[in-house]
Amino acid sequence: MHYCHICESNQSDGMFIYYLYVCESCQEKIVATDPEDPDYRVFVHKMRKMRELALKS
Repeated sequence: MHYCHICESNQSDGMFIYYLYVCESCQEKIVATDPEDPDYRVFVHKMRKMRELALKS
């Protein structure tokens, strides 16, 4: 199990981006979310946070 930095839960299926884990469910939601959807900004914000964490490590 790995900690997903998007949904903030432990998941078993997913991938690492910037050495940080994103679960398969979140990956699918990110890809399927329209840029006009309010959730899109949430995903962008969380991905930026992941990038910041990766750059600090």
